[in-house]
Amino acid sequence: MFSSSFPIFCLLLINLGFLDGARTGEIPQRLISMSPNFTEILYDIGAQNQLIGVTDFCRFPPEAKLKEKVGGYYNPNIEKIVSLKPDMVLLLPFHSDTIKTLQKLNIPVFIQDDSTLKDVFESYDRLGRLLSREKQAGAAKKRLQDGIERIRQKAQRRKTVSILFVVGHDAGTLRQMYAAGPRSFVDEIITLCGGENIMAGSGMPYPLVSKEQLIGQDPDVIVDSMPSDQSTKGMVENARKEWNKVTSLKAVREHHIYYLTRDEDLVPGPTLLGLAQSLDEIFDGVSR
Repeated sequence: MFSSSFPIFCLLLINLGFLDGARTGEIPQRLISMSPNFTEILYDIGAQNQLIGVTDFCRFPPEAKLKEKVGGYYNPNIEKIVSLKPDMVLLLPFHSDTIKTLQKLNIPVFIQDDSTLKDVFESYDRLGRLLSREKQAGAAKKRLQDGIERIRQKAQRRKTVSILFVVGHDAGTLRQMYAAGPRSFVDEIITLCGGENIMAGSGMPYPLVSKEQLIGQDPDVIVDSMPSDQSTKGMVENARKEWNKVTSLKAVREHHIYYLTRDEDLVPGPTLLGLAQSLDEIFDGVSR
């Protein structure tokens, strides 16, 4: 459905149990992260030295790419995970099959959702407790919260801007277009930046968008987020040509289509502040 470059696309709300300690009850020193958001947060709280393995999609900060790789987001290499002898593996509820496999192998798991801002902040709290880094985690969480709050306060002085935030579509076309909907941290960021998400009433976190819906809602702004492996100059130009064909859209006529090509901006960790800053700048320009 979506490019595997964006873990955000495959979040599922599954209620699962979790462990908050390693086999011995001591602070785990050998962690494997199965999602970019955990990787980012571990670096943000200064626990990167305890991180021994990451997925192929853990690309930020750049140093994370030097860690041992344990496979993809959908297809982790269990043999590699076992060979690294982790004290704990950090997973999303989405990883239900991997969780069951690791539990059968008696490898402790830490499970935390990352769908909403509340989940992101809770990740800081729980990882801080797990690693006995409560002070560092609290300070890092506050930096993120303070940055978001500054943008929220600024947005209150600006008129509301309607937006379609595209999270994925077939490369080179506008077919199979999915957008940020309700119960997603992207929707929350849109709102706090002073935007009105035209897909907020869809009932799904990442709904499929029909051309009829798009034309009927006619947003002020369209943000087309493209994973880095689909955002070469040629691919962005192809997307621009496709959008420019839809001249019935106000955002097309008024040149308010923007392309987001930084993978880390759509990771629900510290770099989501980059998404908020980008939307703040876009809404500033549209509101003038």
